[in-house]
Amino acid sequence: MKLSRFSSLITIVVLGAGLFFGSPFVALLKSFTLADGFSALLNYKVLAVVVTSLLTAFAATGLAAVVGTVLGYYFTFHKQPGRRWLKTFFSLPLVLPPSAAGYMLLLAFGRYGLIGGPLYQVFSVQIMFTVSALILAQFFVVMPLMMQAASSAFQQVPDSLVKASHSLGADEFTTFSKVLLPLSRPVLMAGVITAFARALGEFGATMMVAGRLKTIPIMIYVKAMGGDSGVADGLSLLLVLLSFMILLLVNFIGEQR
Repeated sequence: MKLSRFSSLITIVVLGAGLFFGSPFVALLKSFTLADGFSALLNYKVLAVVVTSLLTAFAATGLAAVVGTVLGYYFTFHKQPGRRWLKTFFSLPLVLPPSAAGYMLLLAFGRYGLIGGPLYQVFSVQIMFTVSALILAQFFVVMPLMMQAASSAFQQVPDSLVKASHSLGADEFTTFSKVLLPLSRPVLMAGVITAFARALGEFGATMMVAGRLKTIPIMIYVKAMGGDSGVADGLSLLLVLLSFMILLLVNFIGEQR
């Protein structure tokens, strides 16, 4: 069957996109060697960074799941004036450069910051350059993702079901926990998984607040700039595999819906 000019153009664009997006992955596989890569990953310092990244990403995602779900519910069912402006404000980290987000966190929670200053002076609590700072930075970046997912999930629940719940005498919390959450579970789960992947791969904001601490993306940057390709290759391939499995899981949940 002869292809039209438009079909030929589409084919060329698809092939070109495949070549462009596939070349970095091919280059990584070409650079990765089993001996150097696995020996680098089994180094205790590298393993400690992997564990730190996973734990902070889990903590930030858990916090974002709670706060983001509540905010998504609020912006879906509470129609106060200015709601759109407030939702836009909470969504700002989605489009902010991560380095700017990290700098603002430094200004707010640093030792001499707006909130961090009084905490340090009164309670001798330092937030920046600790594991807590990594969690805060990841939470700041991924919470809007969870809020958007929750808002989208709740909007898909038919209004008739919510009204039926209220007409049967259920209060707001019962309707939320017994009707909205169960019906929205697939979308919420997909949002949680996506938020975790984003938290695990966060670089700019965490780089600003990490101090001497390292996450997987930070160590990849440090090792790549220092010429240690074994660690950079191994950690990059690990993130690629984790991201691929996460996307597979999100697609599986979407198909189950």
